[in-house]
Amino acid sequence: MQNPDFGLSKEKIDKNEKILSNCRTFASILGGCVTGVLGLTGLLGFVLYFVCSILLSLGLLVKSKFSTKRYFRTSSSIWTSGVGSGLMTYILFWTLMYDIVYIFF
Repeated sequence: MQNPDFGLSKEKIDKNEKILSNCRTFASILGGCVTGVLGLTGLLGFVLYFVCSILLSLGLLVKSKFSTKRYFRTSSSIWTSGVGSGLMTYILFWTLMYDIVYIFF
């Protein structure tokens, strides 16, 4: 019987998790800035975050050729890892850009 983890390196999987976190943070910053500049408020702003998060996950899923178990600890981590911290980053930049564009000028 073959070991399913044969050839997988814990260090590489950890590095992939860190890269996923960095990608989600960057997407949250970019999405928050766009949302703030567009002047979106309320639930529409939160919907845009989840759309950005889903698009990022889909892009990474395609990039990994739909075999996430090979690159991450669990197959669901591509969808759920870092969503909470990404939301906080998104809200920070959303409010910052909204304030800069619509309140201060």
